[in-house]
Amino acid sequence: MLTEFEDSDLVFEAIKAGASGYLHKDRLSAREFSVAIGEVAAGGAVMSPNIARKVMNYFCASRTTLCRLSERELEVLADLADGLMYKEIAPKRSIAENTVRTHAASIYRKLHVRSRTDAVRHYLERRG
Repeated sequence: MLTEFEDSDLVFEAIKAGASGYLHKDRLSAREFSVAIGEVAAGGAVMSPNIARKVMNYFCASRTTLCRLSERELEVLADLADGLMYKEIAPKRSIAENTVRTHAASIYRKLHVRSRTDAVRHYLERRG
């Protein structure tokens, strides 16, 4: 993708759609463009430095956010994402329903969200 836009949403949409790279045309010399085409033709991928930084920051932030959760909290969050209710998660995880509530509250606090829906959305976006 050769473009004048550096919007993060556009970058990720292009990559999801199959782009082998994302280059900002205003910051690219003819020589760099030629090298990039050769790289892509050889099966590689290319990105302008600013774009690469956005992509790296996104994935580092994503990993870090979910890494704040304990293993049990991740299990509970995965169960919530599967649509299970607290009363269904408790026996599945061999814990009390109040313990599930405690884990959920901790998940919300650590992810800086206020609802189950927001926590699940956060999880699904970062899980890939």
